[in-house]
Amino acid sequence: MAGKRILALSVSAGHGHVRAADALVAGTARWFPENEARQVDLMSLTPTLFRKAYKDSYLKLVQSHPALWGYIYSRTDLARADSALARLRKAIESACNKKLLEIIQDYAPDHIICTHFMPLQVLARWKGKGRLATPVWTCVTDFVAHRFWLEPGQQGYFTADEENVWRMRQRGLESENIRATGIPVMPEFTPPADAAKARREAAELFGLDPQKTTFLLMGGGAGVGNMQELTTDLLALPEDFQLVALAGKNQRLLEDLRAQADSHAGRLFPLGFTSEVHLLLAAADLVITKPGGLTTVECLAMGKPMLVCSPIPGQEEQNADFLLENGAALKAADKSGLLWRVTRLLREPQTLERMGKNAAALGRPYAARDILAEVLGEMPRKG
Repeated sequence: MAGKRILALSVSAGHGHVRAADALVAGTARWFPENEARQVDLMSLTPTLFRKAYKDSYLKLVQSHPALWGYIYSRTDLARADSALARLRKAIESACNKKLLEIIQDYAPDHIICTHFMPLQVLARWKGKGRLATPVWTCVTDFVAHRFWLEPGQQGYFTADEENVWRMRQRGLESENIRATGIPVMPEFTPPADAAKARREAAELFGLDPQKTTFLLMGGGAGVGNMQELTTDLLALPEDFQLVALAGKNQRLLEDLRAQADSHAGRLFPLGFTSEVHLLLAAADLVITKPGGLTTVECLAMGKPMLVCSPIPGQEEQNADFLLENGAALKAADKSGLLWRVTRLLREPQTLERMGKNAAALGRPYAARDILAEVLGEMPRKG
């Protein structure tokens, strides 16, 4: 039987939506190799002015005016799906994505999976006008679905857990085909069969001490200020631990952290952008991060507890609430609170261990596989 084609559509407003789409592509190659998958970022198809306005306005709001973003998030979540503003926004987005229809026609996918609400809404308009017959599936990439995700007429919906299934139906989504599969992560974010061995191998790769408590700091200081100042304060704590600090693509920060590490040999390990986060997670006892949707599900998939900081009002606050309610994380409102909680966890290793078990219980490392099995109607290949 000839393989099927899957088109995974996302939007690079933040990185999580695209990472989820990439996970579906990688999952197809891993578990359904007789099929084919392709990922498209709608931002790569839009006019430059629209792309800059969309991405820059979002980033400016969440970074510089988080309270305003929280207000907008709440108001749009409560607004009617057919409001004049909603219709205008959908019309603008649809007009800016005409190239997408050409890609769909050329690639001829058997299924489309959306990991952002923009392509979902664009395709829903086209379906309503009879311009698209391909089955469209929706993969919600946060722990609570905003109204933007609740577009009727989809082939099926995939979401984080059963509570979100219930919430989506309570909000009027009539489809019975809503599945609590979890949020897709790359295949490498799976718990190793031998955790101790994986920790030793990862520690050796990055020059860490496998016997020492290891904290992984992600997200530019985790939203509680300058990362270099935070690492200074963390390393001033009397407890013995080692700290891996991810600077991402910020080269200046990486250089500053490397200079700082010269005074903290064997304790501070700065790293730039890496595709081996899963290996760092294998070595980590605790992850200090902002509670973005994909970052948190990657940690859960690896069974790693979190200390979440300064969540963006709206989706990140809801993500943090989910983690706290299920005992997989602690939350720090500021740097002082973060330092206190780190000290507490170092002095209460049983608390850290319990949080790790709770995280593992929530983790869905095979979400991508399960989503693809539902979409393709096939059993996955083992491995």
